[in-house]
Amino acid sequence: MHSGFVTILGRPNTGKSTLVNALVGRKIAAVTPHPQTTRTRLLGVVRTPQDQAVFVDTPGVHRGKGPLARELTRSVHAALEGRDLALFMVDVTRAWGAEDAMALDLLRGENAPPVFLVLNKVDLLPRRDELLPLITSYRERYPFAEMIPISALKKVNLKELLRLVFAALPEGPEYFPGEQTTDQPEQFWISEVIREQAMLAMRAEIPHALRVRIEGERMRRSQGKPLRIIEAVLICEREGQKAALVGRGGTTIRRIGSGARQQLETTLGTHILLQLRVLVRADWRENPRAVAEVDFHNGSSSLG
Repeated sequence: MHSGFVTILGRPNTGKSTLVNALVGRKIAAVTPHPQTTRTRLLGVVRTPQDQAVFVDTPGVHRGKGPLARELTRSVHAALEGRDLALFMVDVTRAWGAEDAMALDLLRGENAPPVFLVLNKVDLLPRRDELLPLITSYRERYPFAEMIPISALKKVNLKELLRLVFAALPEGPEYFPGEQTTDQPEQFWISEVIREQAMLAMRAEIPHALRVRIEGERMRRSQGKPLRIIEAVLICEREGQKAALVGRGGTTIRRIGSGARQQLETTLGTHILLQLRVLVRADWRENPRAVAEVDFHNGSSSLG
């Protein structure tokens, strides 16, 4: 069996989480147009009868200050440990920038594992012949083992990417048994589904000031069918943000709950009742203890 860990690295909004979701075939990571949607490393397991690849989604590499930025950076560095292969992901519609260079520098080093260049969003190029000059320019920046153009959103060329990944992995054990597709605790994943829907409903600074905590859940029967009741709190930093999250007459928070409920019911296969409320915790992103809760690897529970 060929198996191993494949770390996906790049600047924010290159499509890393979209790629992991597409490869695994289910939602592993939240996806929004907002930078820094991913706040911790997330594993997505892809298997064939002979092979297993564990893809490691990471926060986008960026310059930032404060406890939350440091936590995201720590998570990126942790994701690089023990990797067998790295995918350096770029958005072909955006010019090379300082954050691309920062991400690529993290992959350099003596005896570093091989790196594939993954050129995402090729479906958005006005002309196909624009791709060759891009590949040439990237080849001058790093000795990539492979260079693969894809569209994660449209699922273009993903089979070829997987073929190359499996061929590059060493012989090894089955790291995750059976049908397991991620290492996330279920309640953390539920909180991320809710946060994704809230981020999609918001604009400006609110998405970055938002976190979600699961406070409890219980089962009951409704009309003869099992109903899973999940209580969650959306935490923001300002009263104005709370007002925006709730919306006039509660319209926005109901829309957030409806979108999250549909995703949860589809994946979990049971009827869901979401009970959402909003709390203000001023400047929580400057509080190291609160920031630690965004990453389940820290031992913090979304129930805490």
